[in-house]
Amino acid sequence: MTDPIEQFRDALAAAGVILHPSATIRADGVLHRARSTDDKPGKVSCWYRLHLDAPVAGAGGSWKSGASVRWCSKRESALTAKERAELAARILRERAEAQAEQEARHRDAAARALRVWNDSAPAAARHPYLDRKGIAPGIARQSGGALVLPVVDFSGALHGLQFIAEDGGKKFLSGMAKQGHFIPSGGTPSPDRPLWITEGHATACTLSALQPGVVVIAACDAGNLLSVATEARKRWSGIDLVVCPDFDAIGCQKGQEAAEKARARIMKPDRLPSDLPAWVSDWNDWQQFRRQGVRS
Repeated sequence: MTDPIEQFRDALAAAGVILHPSATIRADGVLHRARSTDDKPGKVSCWYRLHLDAPVAGAGGSWKSGASVRWCSKRESALTAKERAELAARILRERAEAQAEQEARHRDAAARALRVWNDSAPAAARHPYLDRKGIAPGIARQSGGALVLPVVDFSGALHGLQFIAEDGGKKFLSGMAKQGHFIPSGGTPSPDRPLWITEGHATACTLSALQPGVVVIAACDAGNLLSVATEARKRWSGIDLVVCPDFDAIGCQKGQEAAEKARARIMKPDRLPSDLPAWVSDWNDWQQFRRQGVRS
């Protein structure tokens, strides 16, 4: 029989949870964190748990990508009734433990976010990223050379932060809860004003300046458009809701899905010229192209 630890590692990799070659899998039934191949030194974005007692089985995933997998060394049809019962009980037990672990990570990230936010100064008006994007500092703060943006929920509670470097590099505070949360880039959502949802902060600031009567928020990325839009619809059933994705294939796909499931309108670049430069990928780029005709 093939080594179950290697089988488990292969199952993780097939699901997109690729552990760093230096990561050793401990088969003790305990939840462990592990470094992925693309984690920087000191970072551990993966988790796993492996049992060697019958039935030999495990689970693992990535907090960074959201990928996860459950694995068993035997096909379900080959399991005995006792093994099925043991596996089902184990899954319920471990699901509760994993949920508690994730909630603890989120609480810790929210506390760290509040400390960093409180220690950050108002963003410089001539920050290179703001200059290049043609947007005002707005709510942004600054820590060192990086812009600091709050990631909140619809009650206003702070859950995390996004950092944007001078060269435009972006990262989120590790461990934060992002699903359904957003950057309030252009006002505070309310039931009596239209709500537009973009992917990124610069796009939200651009549309907010163009549409003063509209509240514009940034969902952080295309993958979060759906959760933010559906949460807004759940909170305010009658709100005028518009999803404003980026122009690329992923943005169009995720934006359409979010608009359909949240019963929202979608803002598409259908009427823009067909010969736009390749770098024009969102509404901020479009504004830069219109104003200057140069790469943003």
